[in-house]
Amino acid sequence: MHNDNSSLTAGLSRRSLFTATASAGALAALGATAGGALADHGGPPYRVPGIQLYTVRDSMAEDPLATLTAIAAMGYGAVEFAGYHGIDLAELRGWLDELGLRAPCAHVDPNAMRDDPELLIEQAVIMGHDILVLPWLGEEHRSSAASYRGWAEVLNRAGQAGQAHGVRAAYHNHAFEFETVDGIVPLELLVAETDPALVDFELDFFWAIKAGHKVGEVLAWAPERFTMAHIKDMSADGAMVDVGTGVIDFRGLLSSEVARYIRHPFVEHDNPVDPFRCAAIGRYHLSRALG
Repeated sequence: MHNDNSSLTAGLSRRSLFTATASAGALAALGATAGGALADHGGPPYRVPGIQLYTVRDSMAEDPLATLTAIAAMGYGAVEFAGYHGIDLAELRGWLDELGLRAPCAHVDPNAMRDDPELLIEQAVIMGHDILVLPWLGEEHRSSAASYRGWAEVLNRAGQAGQAHGVRAAYHNHAFEFETVDGIVPLELLVAETDPALVDFELDFFWAIKAGHKVGEVLAWAPERFTMAHIKDMSADGAMVDVGTGVIDFRGLLSSEVARYIRHPFVEHDNPVDPFRCAAIGRYHLSRALG
């Protein structure tokens, strides 16, 4: 006979073990980096240390509640979603509230933003998102200036649809948006052809530098448009590394005049060796950079 109670207990035990292991590992990694103390963030109240959950995506897929619990235990106050892993959104929002986490931003499917922005906005209202981010364009969508203009219109329409609900649209860059297409730089075009009243930008520091640009110079294009940032670090040889272990001067960049509009800084690593260690180290170094 199948024992439902035993099954439930086993599931809870696995979750407890997962949470304890993840949290302990993260805190131990942080202790090795920071003298064993989790420093409180002392920066401006609108700059809460956040993490893009793509960094811990495998754990989010396996046990999202345990993963969010570990992230909160590290001292993060904000998360940026990259998919909801099939979880009921009301339940997911409840977990965030219980853990003291906000989710001001989320990366969303580009096709969904184009074809059904109203559904994304309904989800954003449930989750408490202020900004829906178009995170990536496939190669078939970036071959011409006309294609980028079309996506600028997608962003404008999504921003317009969300305006009544206090939800904005935004675009997140990689390196390819800095490569000239039909005589234009795509990211410059997107900034120029989207409505500042509706559309923001999330500057990925790593990819901007990888493309040969200085972060401050990109922010200076239109400082008020860049309200989010992905805090990724780079080694001297150009590889992506855990935040604080590379060569990018996050303290200098985030304290600069052109970065004053960045409200939501999110630690991220695309392929970390140890995601929870990466998250813990990143939280410490981002907090120090925010001062």
